[in-house]
Amino acid sequence: MPKARTPVAWGAAGLLGAAALAGNAPLEVIAVSGASAPGTESGTTFDSFAAPAINDSGTIAFVANLAGSATGPTGVYIGSPGAWNLVAREGQTLPSGLGQMKSLASSPLSFNAAGQVVFVARSGSGDGITRVFRASASGGVIAIASAGQQAPGLALGVSFRDFGDPVINSVGQITFNASLQGPGIDSTNQGSIWLYSAGVLQPVLKGGDIPNVLQPTTTVRELMLPLLNGAGKLAFGGIVQGPLVAPINETARWTANGWVSSLQVVGGTLVPLSDDGGGYVIRRVLPGMHRMNSGGTIAFFADHDDATAPPQFAHSIWLTGSTGIVPIVMRNTSLIAPGEQIQIAAFSSVAIDGGSGVHFKATVRGANVTDTNDHGYFTRRADGSVVQRMRSGQIAPGMNSPRTMLELSPYAAIGAGGELIVSAPLSGFVPGVRYDRVLIVNYPDGTISKIVATGDTITVGGTPKTISVIGNYYAGNGQDGLASTINSGGTVVLRLRFSDNSWAMVRTTIRPPCPGDLNGDRQVDDDDFLSFAQYYNDLAPGAGDLNHDGVTDDSDFVVFSTTYDRFLCP
Repeated sequence: MPKARTPVAWGAAGLLGAAALAGNAPLEVIAVSGASAPGTESGTTFDSFAAPAINDSGTIAFVANLAGSATGPTGVYIGSPGAWNLVAREGQTLPSGLGQMKSLASSPLSFNAAGQVVFVARSGSGDGITRVFRASASGGVIAIASAGQQAPGLALGVSFRDFGDPVINSVGQITFNASLQGPGIDSTNQGSIWLYSAGVLQPVLKGGDIPNVLQPTTTVRELMLPLLNGAGKLAFGGIVQGPLVAPINETARWTANGWVSSLQVVGGTLVPLSDDGGGYVIRRVLPGMHRMNSGGTIAFFADHDDATAPPQFAHSIWLTGSTGIVPIVMRNTSLIAPGEQIQIAAFSSVAIDGGSGVHFKATVRGANVTDTNDHGYFTRRADGSVVQRMRSGQIAPGMNSPRTMLELSPYAAIGAGGELIVSAPLSGFVPGVRYDRVLIVNYPDGTISKIVATGDTITVGGTPKTISVIGNYYAGNGQDGLASTINSGGTVVLRLRFSDNSWAMVRTTIRPPCPGDLNGDRQVDDDDFLSFAQYYNDLAPGAGDLNHDGVTDDSDFVVFSTTYDRFLCP
């Protein structure tokens, strides 16, 4: 079923070496500014939206800024299109003498499978009191902890001063870090981690505790950034102090089951890698750079001793599970990217999926590396291999003319199959249509697809609108207690702003990659054959390299011919 050849698609592939493309489902508009805001008084409408989250049942949570309201300018919604439930709102009077809700948008939402959200806001008279709240359509709003409240289980007079962002898991357990105040509390012991479970709030670890009985002079000072998976396992980082502690070994990491914590690793730990005593000495453990999956496996950043690296340290990613702690990717790790050999130079971010695949952003070096292609996303698979997923300098998928991706976002939302959702600004300028940023999905086989780009036009309420801003998205994977923009079914939610300054919430579903669909139209036809033929004739890497071995050859032709015969993508 031949079609007219598309010179733009052919030229982009032939000249710039595009990654293979795959088209995704259209964007579905599910909420818009100017629409009546459910649960509010007459005349109140949605004005704009904060970053949304979606759970595995497809239920969505978001914060909406409201217009035309005489009661409160911000509300938290949970539900689905046509069935949005207002579960919390600035200005509402809360039960149990908590007063009016204030400063609702001061904390991001954490959202679970049961349709519950947790967040930090204020309530009460005047400026109000900072509290950790839980809200749902069925359970209303309750306060889990309040500033000034006696801290349960601690000495009389010790109270909460303020809170970090809380997270909630699928069974409704909640964890957060808090600063303490009161008798005996100062800057050396004010940190704490808390767990709320089955109606009980108790400390997991606090400042002044001794994390290692073999070093009774070393105590906890600060604790931060807890994660919490569905099995009730916590992971968090912190800072220790004492006569044996120096700046190079003052950081540590803990895990906990229930309220019982266990020291996972502290600066100065020797991690043996062989029976003869060889191994690495971990120094700095970056307290906030960690992710955990549903099975409790944790990936984290740390520095370790390296005599070849000035000043004697090297950055690395470590994995901890049932067999202990092991380094899995080091600075200087070598890997084969399509058509070249490169080395990891530095790391930027890390995430882990349910199969323990570790995904990270890193800068690289190599003979063919320039300042236009010196960073990308990589995956360390369960078998130990490290593969390149995408690089700066690649052509962006789905553009009207050739555009390359510049600085990839350090944050990626992770799909259930290891898909990466990443945004990037774009090079160049297209007369009449400007694409400044693109949001893409990268599949485990290296195939990429555009979800949306600025400059795209979608129809909202019968009116075509041009996208000017793609809102931020969460970096959680839905398994570590953090909210995510993608669920296990591949449904993605995000917010968009248009050139007329209106906003919309949209959703879409990522679809399986389609090898051979080089122009992203979900068909493998004569257009794609012409593009593939150029790669095949030149034995070139890029979009024609369907098996990602760095060259387009007979093995790729076998893959292409199979999908060409099938014509339509799944």
